[in-house]
Amino acid sequence: MMFQKIYHFLRLIRLLNILVIALTMIVVEFFLTKYLLIDTNIVHQASGIKSPPTILSIIENVFNFQFILLLTSTLLIAGAGNIINDYFDVKADRINKPDRLIIGLHIKRRWAMLFHWTFNVIGLLLALYLGYLIQNIYIPIVALLSINLLWFYSAYYKRQPFIGNILVATLLGFIPVYILIYNISLSQVFNNRENFMVLAENDYFLKVVLFTGLLAFLLNIVRELIKDIIDIRGDLTLGAKTFPIKYGIKKTKQLIGIFYFLIFMMGGLFFYFIVQTTINLMLDDLGENGAYLFNYINLSAFLLLLAITFILLVTSLFFVYRKSKKGYKTASYLLKAAMLCGLVIPIFL
Repeated sequence: MMFQKIYHFLRLIRLLNILVIALTMIVVEFFLTKYLLIDTNIVHQASGIKSPPTILSIIENVFNFQFILLLTSTLLIAGAGNIINDYFDVKADRINKPDRLIIGLHIKRRWAMLFHWTFNVIGLLLALYLGYLIQNIYIPIVALLSINLLWFYSAYYKRQPFIGNILVATLLGFIPVYILIYNISLSQVFNNRENFMVLAENDYFLKVVLFTGLLAFLLNIVRELIKDIIDIRGDLTLGAKTFPIKYGIKKTKQLIGIFYFLIFMMGGLFFYFIVQTTINLMLDDLGENGAYLFNYINLSAFLLLLAITFILLVTSLFFVYRKSKKGYKTASYLLKAAMLCGLVIPIFL
């Protein structure tokens, strides 16, 4: 009985989505920490070539007390957002997903609301404490805004045409930027505070973080539009005015096509950026070994970009040849896989 309760609770907070958020935060923090540690590397006396920071040294700097506070706060607020989303969706879920209904069937409504507010309060308190520790007022401000936006999304904006889609996609796409905001005031934890000046004067890290955030935003907005197509029946019973209901499935597919085009364009630009960075490194003072290392790393990022492109091409075929609900669901799952590929790219840069 207890295991069943735990299982349904994990379903309620959408554990897989929570893990994706955690992975995003860890990957971006790993990337930024590696970049900040570059100037503290050991220089070989014979060759004068800087050795890259070791994986162990990066991990030690990533999983510090402050980052664990940030991670816990963010995941609690995200979990609370998933709970309140299900809370307001009970009526529609009885039609769209009766086999996945949790609130009112496995978990009482009042308990769901209690979990929601408990998670939010603890998450906000942790953000306030972290903001105080690192003297960064933006951490609690972002946390408070996220709590309110997730509430209003579930209660009102989710059933409005396109507003809800943009809102939830923006919140997910903002996560890499949130890690950047956190690191701006955390630079003093490293031995050499001048490291951050090197980071600030170079837009390499900024381009990678923005690419990760934009990719998450665009892929998630496509997934949200697909989910709106899948959930039309239940949304109609609630009087919702989602994009497919107001403008039709045909125009929704056209809008998805526009976002696909933007994703392809952004992927092409980022590929050019990776190639250009590799060439610059080969001409830099890293030496032959350093150039080889970065060529290998960037090849991994390139392969991930190819995987994303392949997944997008496959999902586009589902819209043309498989117009069933099952086909749309498969496309949604594949897009989640593409998002995962995009989110881990910074590890290889």
